[in-house]
Amino acid sequence: MITVLVTGAGGGVGQGIIKSLRLISDPPLRILGADMSALSAGLYACDKAFLVEGCRSPGYLDSLARIFQAESVDYYFPGTDIELALCAENRDRIAEQFGTKVVVNSPETVRIADDKGLTSAFLANNGLPYPRTWPMAEALEMDDLIYPVIAKPAVGFRSIGVERVNSRDELANYPGDPAATIVQELIGDDAREFTCTIVGAKGSLSPVLALRRVLRSGDTYRAIPERNPVIEDYVTAIARKLDVEGACNFQLRLGDDGVPKVFEINARFSGTTPFCAQLGFNPVECYLKTDRGLAYEPEIAWDSMVLRYWSELVVPRSMTATLDQAGQSEPQIPAQFSLYGGTS
Repeated sequence: MITVLVTGAGGGVGQGIIKSLRLISDPPLRILGADMSALSAGLYACDKAFLVEGCRSPGYLDSLARIFQAESVDYYFPGTDIELALCAENRDRIAEQFGTKVVVNSPETVRIADDKGLTSAFLANNGLPYPRTWPMAEALEMDDLIYPVIAKPAVGFRSIGVERVNSRDELANYPGDPAATIVQELIGDDAREFTCTIVGAKGSLSPVLALRRVLRSGDTYRAIPERNPVIEDYVTAIARKLDVEGACNFQLRLGDDGVPKVFEINARFSGTTPFCAQLGFNPVECYLKTDRGLAYEPEIAWDSMVLRYWSELVVPRSMTATLDQAGQSEPQIPAQFSLYGGTS
């Protein structure tokens, strides 16, 4: 039995990892979930749930350490962006002290991915196609800047603050902090946007799954898997340069010339992890099996598409109260109300 801990069980990424774990029948898994709130739905899809301190709390790592030790956790999957850097910096210490493998990329890979300006510079320095990128102050001084362009925070998430800007006047009135804002060339159009997943483990890289996507409020809302050797080779080349360990998500567009350009990297399992898993390439299963020396072969349903929808979970109030008071519990959700196909 392999024991796996997933944090961020109240958010889409953490819940997506839990969904993907629930699809794995072999090897057998014991799934632990953790979050700050007893009202986090993903906790009730796990075999055991824990309350932990917030990532920015000085006691955060200690609250995780107690779980690592008490539950003999084999793998820890961070499920939120804000804990990635901290987990990356402490992954070796956690492995040495508790025998728990933190499934996270290196601190340098996380740093490059977190800052879109650094991402663009990394691609350029490695001779890979990239969107031309300028600091806001520099872009405002350019007489030859071709509009429209994209203005966005260098460090951000879920497309918050991302705006299409059609003129210099609009750029000058962009509401974000100019010192923390970058400007990028506009690549292609919405119909040529892809989200791509690759997994690294034991020094090897998985195949790339590219999904043509439609966004709603910054999240992938619909997705269609597509074979595209140009995209696959490009993403693999970037992942190799980054020395990806765990999962990495690349968001890109095809230009008018058909050349892909990555505009964002998520150095983690992404919100589309369950999309990939249900299409036949389970990134979580791929990582676990590869890391343990087991064979894994994706079987993609190329003739399918993914439509995202809301779902509900009915939880007895006594169950949330128990978790709130004790800090841990073993959820028992009736099958008809279970999240992600039930608990084992």
